[in-house]
Amino acid sequence: MFIVWGRKITRRALGYVADFCGVCRVPRAFRMTRLGSVGHVYYISFGEGKLVGHQRTCTSCGAFSDADLNAYAGVSKSSGSLESLKRETYPGLDAALEQRLALEVRMQAAPHLLSAEERLGLIFSPINLLSPKVEKHFATTHMDGGVALAIAGGIGLCFIVPAIGAAISSEYGPPGFLLGMALGFALLIWQLIAAGPRFMRKEILPLLAKSLAPVKPSEAEVDRALREFKQAGHKIGKKLTASQVIEAIRSPR
Repeated sequence: MFIVWGRKITRRALGYVADFCGVCRVPRAFRMTRLGSVGHVYYISFGEGKLVGHQRTCTSCGAFSDADLNAYAGVSKSSGSLESLKRETYPGLDAALEQRLALEVRMQAAPHLLSAEERLGLIFSPINLLSPKVEKHFATTHMDGGVALAIAGGIGLCFIVPAIGAAISSEYGPPGFLLGMALGFALLIWQLIAAGPRFMRKEILPLLAKSLAPVKPSEAEVDRALREFKQAGHKIGKKLTASQVIEAIRSPR
């Protein structure tokens, strides 16, 4: 008898804090989550486990990152208005963001007058913040709408193909079932392979394009950033190309 046991990460919502989002490029409300490590037997666990850290997630774009709970004056149980959230959780946020927001104003006014270092930092920031979302997605197999339709289509083919074969000749019924299974399996594999690019196209590219549009980056600048992420082993650098990002920036939103 095998006993399935080990440890898993538990998440508990703590509330909301105000902070700056590098993807949205403005202060936003963030959901604060407690991360714990707890033992499990057959994936059943009790309690929230030993504290291993905290995570904040932008309520607007969904980008998440590690967070230091001690950096905030408190955690609000509700998001409320941004101004009230700042007063309750991060009263010094506006002062802390003075230089960054000044950079945002300069970028909006004349992005090409920024230094190469400033431009590269503004390009790297949203890619870096969206990278954990990409890593989390590709860490497990996800069933999106395309995969669900492929499963339904595969089941349907197992009935339709042998029925067509039997209508032609009774001896074609059993081989038709096997053919239907093979076609359904091929359809499923195709959609599983396509699910990754579909996620990047629908969930990551629009956010990245919206964030980078004010910077007006060149394809060479984006390519440099993505290559560095790829060399560092981040999937976002492998799953996206500079031409895709530039095309998304230029597309009407």
